Amino acid sequence: MLKKLKTSLSPLHVLNTTQFLSAFADSAIIIIIAFMIKKSFGLNDEQNPYIFLVETFFLFSYVIFAPFVGTFADRNAKSKVLFVGNSVKTIGALLIILGVNPAFCYGLIGVGAAIYGPGKYGILKELTTDRKQLLDANGKIEGFTILAIIIGTVAGGFLSGNLVVGEIFCLVIYIISVVLALNIPANDGNRTLKYGREATQFIKDLKKSFKNLKLNFTLTGSASFWMISVVIKNGLIIWIPVHLGIKGGFPQSLIIGMTAIGIVIGSLLAKKYTSIEKFYRANIYGFIVAALAIVFPMISGHNLFDVILTCIFLLGMGVFAGMFIIPLNATMQDEGHQTLGVGKTIAIQNFTDNCLMLFGSYSVYLLNKQYGFSVMASLIIFGFVFALLICYLSIISKKIRIK
Repeated sequence: MLKKLKTSLSPLHVLNTTQFLSAFADSAIIIIIAFMIKKSFGLNDEQNPYIFLVETFFLFSYVIFAPFVGTFADRNAKSKVLFVGNSVKTIGALLIILGVNPAFCYGLIGVGAAIYGPGKYGILKELTTDRKQLLDANGKIEGFTILAIIIGTVAGGFLSGNLVVGEIFCLVIYIISVVLALNIPANDGNRTLKYGREATQFIKDLKKSFKNLKLNFTLTGSASFWMISVVIKNGLIIWIPVHLGIKGGFPQSLIIGMTAIGIVIGSLLAKKYTSIEKFYRANIYGFIVAALAIVFPMISGHNLFDVILTCIFLLGMGVFAGMFIIPLNATMQDEGHQTLGVGKTIAIQNFTDNCLMLFGSYSVYLLNKQYGFSVMASLIIFGFVFALLICYLSIISKKIRIK
């Protein structure tokens, strides 16, 4: 069967399938964990800080292991990196079934995701022959990722009705993704790299990355994108019942999913309307996202018109966000390949992305819970924060064009 898989699917198709399954399981299992905690403590999400702690463990894994996973990706064949990353996720899912602390388990899954990330993006450079193909491959893998997040979130809610079945289902999905990773060809890594030396070099590489105008632009843009994404995702959970009067979990998830659907559309449009050569124009789409992020929280009305208007805003925000992030990722890999190495560059990206995601998520939590800001005010504030970051990108963009 494995032999047939090798000959019937192209390496990029196998990679996209592996990524879809891995991201699907990641999204489904956090929903299942959330329901596990609800069942254990009898509390809702707003009353239960442990759910936030579980999510924080996952994000901290990226930050803590960033100095090491890039070197691991560059030392080894990228298919091996994908195999190891998904294997660690599989162990985390198995430990959940065995009753181990869910925060530790999801943190372990985060370690697997941190390992997997540099391999996933790094191998794209090896499986494509030119910049256009690289941009196209980025668009597809981002599209598959967002689609997996949408379907995985819905599936996680459905499977939470029977937690044991849900946990086993996620474990099986991880196992399949491990097997598929073995079917992706890859070049040998650079075995001369040393973990200790490269780890101490990480901070220097981080500084070097931000001195490089292209990497500065793409790293800042990527981190900004993920910061506003996590703020909107968490904020909508509170905002929708208050401002639209929708209480049911399923209709809420459909509205939240509009942004993800928009990103899928935007990632597909990116290959037509953007290019690596003119990546710096992505900040234009960033400004549109910022404007929509600032305006949509002001919608308030318990009627069909406001629900439809909200969906239009969120869908539009997703489309332009997809067109914003795809050329940044492709440019980052192209420039990283020529400077630090793709693996280390992606590890730095994971580090900066997750630092700003932690900042955004925890800031909204503090603004809403400790300082009494409404969720509408919190969303608007971060819309302006995102806009300021895009202004910074515009400054870099001018320097790049002059250079």
